[in-house]
Amino acid sequence: MSAKQIPIRDGRYEGGDADIFVVLRMDAEGSGAASGDVHRDHDGERDYVSSFRSAPGTRTPAEGGVLTAIWQDGAGQTTTGLVTVAGREDRPDAVDLTIHLDERLNGLPPGRDLTLTLDRVAAELRELGLEIETEDGVRSPSPVDFHGRPMTLRESLRAAGFAVGDAGEPTLIPRQDDGWDLSMSYTVLDDLMRTTAQSSVDDPRWELHLLMLGKAKAEPGAGTLLGVMFDDAGVLPRQGCAIFAGSIRKIFPDDPDRKTIKTVAHELGHALNLRHRFEREVGQADSSSFMNYDWRYRGGSFEEEYWNAFSFTFDADELEFLRHAPRSAVMPGRSPFPSATYWSRGTGGYSPYLPEVPDPRFRIGLNAPASGSLFLFGQPVFLEVVFANRLADPVTVPADLLDPKGPWLEFRIIRRTSGPVSPEDGMTFTPMMHRCYDSTASAPVTLAAGGTLRGNVNLTFGSSGFSFAEPGTYDIIPILSVPSKSAELGQVVDRVTTGRPLRITVAHPHSLGHERDAMVLLRPDSGAWFALGGAAALAKAGDDLAEVRDRRVAEGGDGDPIAAAITRAEGIDAGRPAVRLQDGRFVERAASPERAADLLGGLGQEALGAFDRHTAEGTVRLAAAYRREAG
Repeated sequence: MSAKQIPIRDGRYEGGDADIFVVLRMDAEGSGAASGDVHRDHDGERDYVSSFRSAPGTRTPAEGGVLTAIWQDGAGQTTTGLVTVAGREDRPDAVDLTIHLDERLNGLPPGRDLTLTLDRVAAELRELGLEIETEDGVRSPSPVDFHGRPMTLRESLRAAGFAVGDAGEPTLIPRQDDGWDLSMSYTVLDDLMRTTAQSSVDDPRWELHLLMLGKAKAEPGAGTLLGVMFDDAGVLPRQGCAIFAGSIRKIFPDDPDRKTIKTVAHELGHALNLRHRFEREVGQADSSSFMNYDWRYRGGSFEEEYWNAFSFTFDADELEFLRHAPRSAVMPGRSPFPSATYWSRGTGGYSPYLPEVPDPRFRIGLNAPASGSLFLFGQPVFLEVVFANRLADPVTVPADLLDPKGPWLEFRIIRRTSGPVSPEDGMTFTPMMHRCYDSTASAPVTLAAGGTLRGNVNLTFGSSGFSFAEPGTYDIIPILSVPSKSAELGQVVDRVTTGRPLRITVAHPHSLGHERDAMVLLRPDSGAWFALGGAAALAKAGDDLAEVRDRRVAEGGDGDPIAAAITRAEGIDAGRPAVRLQDGRFVERAASPERAADLLGGLGQEALGAFDRHTAEGTVRLAAAYRREAG
């Protein structure tokens, strides 16, 4: 370190020697942190080794110095150490970096100083490639004036610390005049993203893919779909997203460009592993960040206040995460969503804007299938969700209150060993589909005194993979969180209703044949196929599962619960059209209501016993509807 302390400009510095290459991010004036990534040169290729950052809760001086650092490699192993950053008088845009690890980490030796000279290469701290495919007839948002400065998506990302480049040539998507059917939106759009991508989606990289589409078809009981983030745990997570610019322009005719830029940044934020600010675990409903909903601001009904505070940016903890979190936590294609708790680190905790208040007015519960709470190994887990109004008066609730993809309901899944459990134990189930709605236009539901609202949930497979991948006993806890005005506290609070745990048991395989079946059932593409109710884009999974179904029916009859689940998903998929982009044009597979009716209607009472009551009754109604449609 030079004797004279020299101010160091914030920005990205790079350099190395014959063996090591380091990227350093200096952010003294912004997040107050310094971070970096270490790579090893190997046969002309740079292999990632680990990331480091200054200790959370401390600020990096503008002139650098000796910083306590936390190190983490791609496998999640950590250690501590020191990072020394010193400016150079002879080279104003260069620094001397010395790294020192306390313990060995991914081949980096402990107890030794390694000093390198790095050159400043950019003001932005990270690079991000963006490829945008646009539906024919859809207009990209124009720049929006913000205090005399034209704001665009790329400028918003640049302000967040990203140098945004083009990841590939744009593709013009053929127009869908009728809009995009929500029942197939995830499979079709994820497949569309992969078929139109000019750059690779086969390995993790600092690249994202955006589909700029027209409108989404309306879905009964749901709000207007504005965006979808793709989180395919079976391939690579968080690769891209789609937004429906036509739908945005319809519901925000006075200021569509600002809302479109905000929605795109919101979905790209999800793809970079950011969560909603209003979620119970985050507890920052007063945020004007990209990651909040305007209609959920401060509990709801404060849209105008949200937009008055909106400044085309993320919150401070989000910016610190995007700029300085370990590469594996942020980079698309690495960790599944949502796998980071950045909002609660570095400050010794946080105070949610919405206080949580236990709510005795309502009851939330789960019911197992008619066949009981014992599931075969690999059997999809369908449960009924029941919400009860315990008040003496009617109550109005959101129409999508029990939608697991919505903002109100969550599930904690705990694998039992011994001892007591709490909702904070275990894992939170995160659906594979991440849909972002605007619910202001959807009519609420009025529930009579003592009335109930019923729904269903398939907890088999989510963004983190299979929820019940091992035999054993599990507790499943539903948690409902609804913001409302508290007369006692005189403010908006999160009314939290926690249900009793439902205990289920996942059996061991009964035979060698069932173990072979499990090898198919527990494949990620099979899990995605079940989660989506079948999918034309996952044809191999569908074919292999059909073979499993046929074998099990031959052995145990039509009542086999795994065979029933496969038949049900196949029937749902048969009843809806499929669309794929091939050679620049859409190739459509027409819906087959006849086949859907035959498959769903062929499930007898024993087979339907594999599902909860709500799912079973819905399957019967769907079969009848397809039968009427088929004539």
